[in-house]
Amino acid sequence: MKLRAMILLLALLTVRVQAVIFADTPDPLHNTTTPGDNSGWQYEGEFNLATPSGNFEKFLGVPIAPYFFITAKHIGGSDGDILTFHGDSYTTIHNYYLPSTDLRIWEVDHSKPFPTFAPLCSGLGNVDLQTTATIIGRGTQKGLPVTVPAPSGILKGWSWGTADHVQRWGRNFVERMVNGGAGAGELLVCAFDVPGLPDECHLSVGDSGGGLFVLEDGLWRLAGVNFAVEGPFRHDSSEAPFNAAIFDKGGLEEEDPGWVIVEDTEANKPSALGCSRISASLPWILSVTGHDGSLALENYSAWQRLYFTPAEIGNSAITGPLADFDGDGIGNLLEFALNLDPSFNERVTQLPNTGLRGLPSVAVETISGADHLTLEFVRRASGSGAGLTYTPQFSSDLINWQNLGSETVVPINPRWERVKIVDPMTTNSATKRFARVRLELAE
Repeated sequence: MKLRAMILLLALLTVRVQAVIFADTPDPLHNTTTPGDNSGWQYEGEFNLATPSGNFEKFLGVPIAPYFFITAKHIGGSDGDILTFHGDSYTTIHNYYLPSTDLRIWEVDHSKPFPTFAPLCSGLGNVDLQTTATIIGRGTQKGLPVTVPAPSGILKGWSWGTADHVQRWGRNFVERMVNGGAGAGELLVCAFDVPGLPDECHLSVGDSGGGLFVLEDGLWRLAGVNFAVEGPFRHDSSEAPFNAAIFDKGGLEEEDPGWVIVEDTEANKPSALGCSRISASLPWILSVTGHDGSLALENYSAWQRLYFTPAEIGNSAITGPLADFDGDGIGNLLEFALNLDPSFNERVTQLPNTGLRGLPSVAVETISGADHLTLEFVRRASGSGAGLTYTPQFSSDLINWQNLGSETVVPINPRWERVKIVDPMTTNSATKRFARVRLELAE
């Protein structure tokens, strides 16, 4: 299936618009804060482009190296524009673009590097295809229903709605890659399916520059940059073309390149969104940034700046290691150590054998014919720059803790590993055993 005519997600309308569109809800407050799973929200910065009138156009940009961030080329921009990243301001001094794509890399003033930055998707084995993605943008709210026939009939989607200048996140499934042609390059394509995934989303004008993130080797990595959507549409020649998030084009007209009616069949024919594929331009990206593609070293201070503003960091009572910013009973140091989001109120326990985040899981397992307590958790790898020491311990009385047990370590990626400890003491209905992980922060 080829990709039809597409609209760049630039603010071309007279009303500026700022949020992704959801299949399941018109609620303007939906998904306006972190998803809580570290799937990319923490890496988004607000790119403020100065206009001749003295105002600012606001898009998104993602830091990808100590002094570089990436966004969409077609939104424009000038040296001196500002990327705001969790309350810190970074001034652009130069930009680089690849003519065959819609990607643009901005370099910022070297007086202040980004504290940490997004990992990039390698695309190896097409890991960025046939997978679920988190997509972040600043497009429109959900507008009025689009039906066939108009004004009332079978629901086909929703028009682009009003502006509210709010960043949102949603999910979609990356179906395929297409070549978008000159100036577009390889695009990751998602269809707007109804019913679809939980938080199924489409993009609209204003979403340009936001990131599409996918899981690769246990890390959410930047795989695409929001580029364009299919459209416009119309009911017939008597109507002006309109833009919309359409989950079934059947019965509507679209340009192909002239206006043609889409056959209305039993199966839905969803419209699509396209994001510039990072992996296709990875050699160029690494050459511009001078970075080798390795993960950023991330100590507690750098991690803080992914979630908190400078003013919040200045108040150790709410963002210090022993504080609990989100009030979920898990201290900030534990959130840092166990791959949790300190701004998202959630108590989640790590899934045994496959988990990537969460509080340690404790179980009784039969090993060599005897029952033993086991403790499993994720920890930051020794080469990740965390400055953390994890000490698993067991006790029979919650007073006398001992460093016991055989350890099995499964590397997940250069930043994280999964650890399982088996208590050497056997347990039965007449005994009590407890387990914990003791943390020490070098800094």
